[in-house]
Amino acid sequence: MAKELWAQQLGVEIGSRKILDGAELKVAAREMVVVTGPSGSGKTTLLLVMAGLQNPDRGQVLLDGEPLAQSGDLRRRIGVVLQNHGLVSVLTAAENVAIVLQARGVARAEVNQRTAEVLSALGLSDHSDRLVRDLSGGQRQRVGVARALVGAPEVLLADEPTSELDVERRAQVLTLLREHAERGNIVVVASHDQIVADSANRTLALVDGRPDPG
Repeated sequence: MAKELWAQQLGVEIGSRKILDGAELKVAAREMVVVTGPSGSGKTTLLLVMAGLQNPDRGQVLLDGEPLAQSGDLRRRIGVVLQNHGLVSVLTAAENVAIVLQARGVARAEVNQRTAEVLSALGLSDHSDRLVRDLSGGQRQRVGVARALVGAPEVLLADEPTSELDVERRAQVLTLLREHAERGNIVVVASHDQIVADSANRTLALVDGRPDPG
């Protein structure tokens, strides 16, 4: 079980623009931390770097003291909810979720059971056999959350996981994220939503890629 995820003095630049400039975040097991800030503040980039999906120009990310960039095994302990969902449109909702477990060689009966359970928890049982391309934006967003949760990742990084959801569905997702943290995992969420921020153990505000001391 992961004990600590630590982003140290991250810097990311595109040309002369600093996307991240000394961003720092340390998160312990059983914590849910929400990264806030206006559009363009660097929230998405911070999560991508912490997930090992983007390399920083400066700084590093440590998982339990080991550099994330140097270990594929460490990155496999991390689940990610992408803002654009990252789903396979020609597969069903259930197939998009099940593929995570199938890639690990989990037995078919367990794959089916765990997939059905997480889809039910997100109110998607009636849509499990529908192609993702036929789902609404909010439904696709919940499938993305289900796919990240089904593998029980030690670290869960979620980029705007509630942006397309109504009040009821947002509460549903937040409950699952909180419960995941309470089971001993690390959860980091990027969101502009104050209700999401209020559900966290603590928040980190970014402004122009830097922590906002205010």
